[in-house]
Amino acid sequence: MKKNVAFLAVALLFLSPRTFATIVFSDNFNSYANGNLAGTTADALGQGTWRQTSSANATPIQVVNGAIAIGSSGQDVYSPLTTPTSLSDGQSIYFSLAINVTAAQSGGDYFLHFTPNAGNSSLFYSRLFIKSVTGGFELGWLGTSGGTGLPTYGTTVLSLSTPYQVVMAYNFSATTPTNSSGAVYVNPTDPIVGNNTAYLTANWLTTATPDTNSIAAVNFRQGSAGSAPTLTVDNLVVATSFSDVVLVPEPSTLVLAGLGGLACLGALRRKR
Repeated sequence: MKKNVAFLAVALLFLSPRTFATIVFSDNFNSYANGNLAGTTADALGQGTWRQTSSANATPIQVVNGAIAIGSSGQDVYSPLTTPTSLSDGQSIYFSLAINVTAAQSGGDYFLHFTPNAGNSSLFYSRLFIKSVTGGFELGWLGTSGGTGLPTYGTTVLSLSTPYQVVMAYNFSATTPTNSSGAVYVNPTDPIVGNNTAYLTANWLTTATPDTNSIAAVNFRQGSAGSAPTLTVDNLVVATSFSDVVLVPEPSTLVLAGLGGLACLGALRRKR
């Protein structure tokens, strides 16, 4: 019995907090003053430096009260990952973010992607799309820019002016040059990826640009005025473990778990 109590105490103290070793980038945008996002510098928390992509600087992406506002056209930005990542065959990387879409266009356009090296202005991988439909909008995914591939959209209509947690998965396969895939999850509730129902899944659709296992930067894009959405984005996390981008425990939960472990240890000592 004492061994069981001791095991419980150790589990509560050491297993309750998540391990953050798989997180390769995070930014909650809280440390930035309102204004242009591009040009911000890394803060004491190690949050990223955002830079302008190419030379187009019209209508800069804005920081607004601890989130960023992405418009229907204008400047694009990127931030190098804290830890550039090279995926092994069968490994995935996950981009989690809180979005609130206020407008979308019927043609649809993408607002998020990654690049294999920081500052790349032509190879845009794992693109996340938004298009308007009757009653709201839908999310879509396409492997890369180039070629004739079209995004795969989910079939569940999401509501405008409503917050959602979205997780975009890029699943790398080295079997053939174009055998990787993607998935999108909306409001996932389980830290085990297979226990969630994907909003959409899609295969790599173009051979014009091969897939990649290198992820060096995360990018936000403001597309054309007639196609792109208008939205806010917050709480961006990039990780190679699904559990690190979903179901973040509240600090109070972790404190209670730790106190429970200490109480168990105290009970053990009294019994001795």
